Amino acid sequence: MSWQHIRPATLAWQITSQAVSTKLLTQTPFPVKQIRLAAGAEGVIRGLVLVQEGSARLPNRNTLGRGDLLWRKQDQLIRSGSEGILWSVLELPPALEPSEATLTIGVADKPWQAFEDPVGRPTQPVQVLLEGKLSALRTRFAPTYEAGEHWHDFDTLYFIMDGDMQFGFEGQYYTGDVRQVQGGFSYGPEKPGPQGVEFVLFSCGGPVNLHWSDLDIPPRGSLKP
Repeated sequence: MSWQHIRPATLAWQITSQAVSTKLLTQTPFPVKQIRLAAGAEGVIRGLVLVQEGSARLPNRNTLGRGDLLWRKQDQLIRSGSEGILWSVLELPPALEPSEATLTIGVADKPWQAFEDPVGRPTQPVQVLLEGKLSALRTRFAPTYEAGEHWHDFDTLYFIMDGDMQFGFEGQYYTGDVRQVQGGFSYGPEKPGPQGVEFVLFSCGGPVNLHWSDLDIPPRGSLKP
């Protein structure tokens, strides 16, 4: 599919153990699952993990919280906090895997910086979480900001972490929703809701390059309903 609006809240949990439940969110561009670990329980993580709710402790006593990223090529034991933990895991193909066997990326440790637009149009600040064949940015759109129609080189995944945002004809995306778009298709405008929006964007193939559709013709055309 060229694009998907994924609403995890509408999908049923599959109970895999007394403490663990899972949902399959999408198979495109690779499998993405959501996993819930009950409060105070031990569980295993593997792959590229984005924490969306709750917290957990690692064996080295570091704590994972909302917005943190974790990459583990092998199984990693965790223990959830008093409220449990909810995360999405990206099951990356070998070509997109980070070169390191383990990565822990705390959003509190990443500085906010300007997203440099090649033609100088206004953008919003970002945190660069991951760079490489798989890149990841966290950003916040102020309620007054609007991003016009644009496109990216590579397949992208949006995880709406807080607030809501409209993507052109696709309608409104809310906290917890996930958006998948194939690279080369243009879409927009992006309009945050009255409280703004925070999201994490994954670029599946390379850096998050931004192309404005009125300046660069999208190679696959515009998204259609």
